[in-house]
Amino acid sequence: MLKVRIVAVGKDKDPWISEGSKHYTKLLSRYASVETKMIPALKAASSLSPAEIKSREAVLIEKELGRGYLIALGDRGSSFDSPKLAARLEKLQAQSGTLVFLIGGAYGLDESIITRADLVLSLSPLTFSHQLVRLILLEQLFRALSILHGSSYHK
Repeated sequence: MLKVRIVAVGKDKDPWISEGSKHYTKLLSRYASVETKMIPALKAASSLSPAEIKSREAVLIEKELGRGYLIALGDRGSSFDSPKLAARLEKLQAQSGTLVFLIGGAYGLDESIITRADLVLSLSPLTFSHQLVRLILLEQLFRALSILHGSSYHK
């Protein structure tokens, strides 16, 4: 079974994000083992520049990486339609078995994390809050794995 780890900076500010994430995590459990590690946002970050915040968050993210194929989420990444994402996940599952998705905080991911990643994935050219990105990612993973397993969810 595919193992998915999501390492995300920040916390859910709205209950509907938490509930939606739980919903898709439960649906995904048919096809994959999903673990989410939430890294608390930096305290007293208002005195830091966005670059300093990303750099300090990168240190915390690095501690949580573990083994697996690293996929950083970012607006400069590759984008796929749902069938192509499903095909890519199928190949990656055969290669690694563990996919580690990295979601930065309010300012995104530090360049050191992006360059370390095996793939940079863009979910959209639009900008989303980092909390919403996790929910969208979970839904898209469920959609892609549903395609691979012949479910009609994606239609």
